[in-house]
Amino acid sequence: MNKFIILLGFLVSYSISIAQVTQIDLEQAPGLFTTTELNLSSGNYQFNITNSGVDHEVGFVLVPKGKYDAEHHITNAYVKAPVANGSSSATNVVHLEAGDYEYFCPLNPTPKYSVRVHDKVQTVQFHQEPGLFKAPKLSLKEGVYQFEVINNNVDHEVGFVLVPKGKYDATHHITEAYVKAPVVQGSSSMTNIIELQAGEYEYFCPLNPTPKYSLSVSK
Repeated sequence: MNKFIILLGFLVSYSISIAQVTQIDLEQAPGLFTTTELNLSSGNYQFNITNSGVDHEVGFVLVPKGKYDAEHHITNAYVKAPVANGSSSATNVVHLEAGDYEYFCPLNPTPKYSVRVHDKVQTVQFHQEPGLFKAPKLSLKEGVYQFEVINNNVDHEVGFVLVPKGKYDATHHITEAYVKAPVVQGSSSMTNIIELQAGEYEYFCPLNPTPKYSLSVSK
């Protein structure tokens, strides 16, 4: 019985640890990564590296910001196998504490790209119904946020757009605030992590469509 209890505890712990690993997909093209910046919360990550068009094997290096020598490489972030053109490879699980990091590929080679890991990320929910958001006006303090967009009764996919007030063209969209997946009825989707500075913003959904709503951020 004791062995069974120990085994059960191990399996529960193992399943929880797997559930807490966030997958990050990164694509390499010749001389660059297509994702040029990451904002994350502290936690466990696995990076999936895809080679799209580089005619030789590529890899992945993650380091504390500014520390590029091999001795500072986070070795768990090496890919498990070199990544040939048209294929993908995953890293091991990497635990990231709050701080600034950079990633790059010396085999491609690419520029160095920023990864900012935040200790405290606040989650704000936005509920959509046909033609509207339920709680239209919002005031926040400066900080780091992740938005959860919930589709209550809209019978098709919805999304989320956040812009500086009055700037509605796609060039002004805060792309980190796009949902990670279209939100079907009865489901929700998270945005990426957004660092909001003091100012006036607006949010809306062009797929619903909704009016434009005020979001004020104060110091």
